[in-house]
Amino acid sequence: MVFFRSLLLTSLYACNVLSLSAYASCSKDDSSEHSKLEKRCFSSVDCSFNDDQNCNKSERRHVLSPVKEVLEDRPWHKGFSFTKLTQSLQNATNAEISLECGVLPQWFYPHRALGSAIDEESPSCQVFLSPEVTWELYNTPIAGTGTFEFSYTLIRYWKNNAENANRCLGIACEINDYSSRTNILSQLSFSQTFPGKFLTVCIGQYSLYNIDGTLYDNDQLTGFISYSLSQNASATYSSGSIGAYVQVNPIPNLAIQVGCQDAYNILGTAFELKNLQKNKYNFYGYLSWSPQNRFGSGQYSALVYATRKVPDQLSQTTGWSLNFGQDLGKKLYLFGRWNGATGSVYSINRSYVLGLASANPINRNSQDLLGIAAARNKVNRKVLTAKKVRKYETVIETFATVGFGPHFSVTPDLQIYIHPAQRLDKRSVRVYGIRANISI
Repeated sequence: MVFFRSLLLTSLYACNVLSLSAYASCSKDDSSEHSKLEKRCFSSVDCSFNDDQNCNKSERRHVLSPVKEVLEDRPWHKGFSFTKLTQSLQNATNAEISLECGVLPQWFYPHRALGSAIDEESPSCQVFLSPEVTWELYNTPIAGTGTFEFSYTLIRYWKNNAENANRCLGIACEINDYSSRTNILSQLSFSQTFPGKFLTVCIGQYSLYNIDGTLYDNDQLTGFISYSLSQNASATYSSGSIGAYVQVNPIPNLAIQVGCQDAYNILGTAFELKNLQKNKYNFYGYLSWSPQNRFGSGQYSALVYATRKVPDQLSQTTGWSLNFGQDLGKKLYLFGRWNGATGSVYSINRSYVLGLASANPINRNSQDLLGIAAARNKVNRKVLTAKKVRKYETVIETFATVGFGPHFSVTPDLQIYIHPAQRLDKRSVRVYGIRANISI
């Protein structure tokens, strides 16, 4: 607790000092290297340097300045569109604002759980809403960059939910990333990147799901849908919890991050400070390398973490996740993952993933995406304790996202589970889905 409190106070003090220094007058030394650059000290002072002049103050910004700028930009001119409006808002506020919303009905076969005499209603229909905000508060050569980030996910079900579908199928995994009604505050944080971009310090609520994965296998709302292909299937870390991390970038394409989080907030439903004084924290280390090679861009990462035993998660665990994603030319993306965890938290304790994706394959619409992948999952016998349970379960998933304009898309999806862990009477079970997204 002393370490966490010290880190919090130090971070706040550093941000305050940097904020004050950013408003200070610029150097009068014309021989300075910075005198040849154009600077912007926060959003209220614009410092232009040359051989003969010092800093000149520009027009001060006020609370209503963004509103004025949007009105002057006139995004409704020559026809209203969400694209022009959001772009105008982003330019005025220096923020990136996005919203994903839509529906995901999934039809599952069989409809009846093993040993049950009642058919479950199909489809299960998920409704999702996910707003995100990234707000660059300041960006100056003196103070560096300060960024506020917010992300929230709201999940609701109509008629039936995915938990009942999972029971009918008898699978150890799940048919999507959110099997029941869920509210997750996955990000509410402030990060300070110091000049030179070598060091970043972040404090607030965040989730390791944000860094654990590659381009298409860590977000059910835009990529693969099944649990083991939309995230780390053996993950035991929090969906969102208060903590802090330090990240260093020794070279531009290499990032090393270490951090800790409150161990009690497993579900991430709210911003909770009350448990910080109980001195139980989860720790992690993360390494990411993003090289450029003859095939294109690549992303390779490793995550190691340890979680504590708390009332909402009655097992202390250690976990890892190794990820890779590599462009194969302009249209193909190869990705894979190997992850695992100790303890008795979840019904999967090992997972092996390999897949291919192709973005905008025929240059029709930027939202078009094709994907096919497979995951082989090892069943955790500490969780599924029945005598007749298969040791491994495999899921193969394929989908095709078809974009209609810049904001709307439809994604037919097929999942086939081979040798479902708890249905020894079935060689395979199937799930058909169709996701309809509105992206703003």
